[in-house]
Amino acid sequence: MRSFLWIGAALIGLAGVTPTVAQGTAVKAPPYDVKSEVTVRGKVESVAAIPDWMGRNGVNVMLQTPESVIVHVDAAPADFLKMLDFAVAAGDDLEVVGVWAQWDGNRVFLARTMTRQKVAVSVRDPAGRPIW
Repeated sequence: MRSFLWIGAALIGLAGVTPTVAQGTAVKAPPYDVKSEVTVRGKVESVAAIPDWMGRNGVNVMLQTPESVIVHVDAAPADFLKMLDFAVAAGDDLEVVGVWAQWDGNRVFLARTMTRQKVAVSVRDPAGRPIW
């Protein structure tokens, strides 16, 4: 029981850390302003694991809205979504709550919550900090 509590405390402590070190260089997370949150709905066109701002394989979803706009959704690290048993595939209907951000010269949509087939997962806390 003691080790379980220690691991839980360590994970909670790490969850609040957004900057990370990748190859010896401090990397700052893309800004997330909860006051700017919007909901985007659409059909998943494609899903790819691409190294993200933390150097991990991040799940990136290309979502086509009903207005035929393609939205690049930066979801979460692949291993985190796998742990949650939340898989996203081409053809899925997806609802994403998040914010628009600029990252590496590209406009991306940073997810906070994602809902597929009435199953919702949170990948950021209510303040917008990553919980992975």
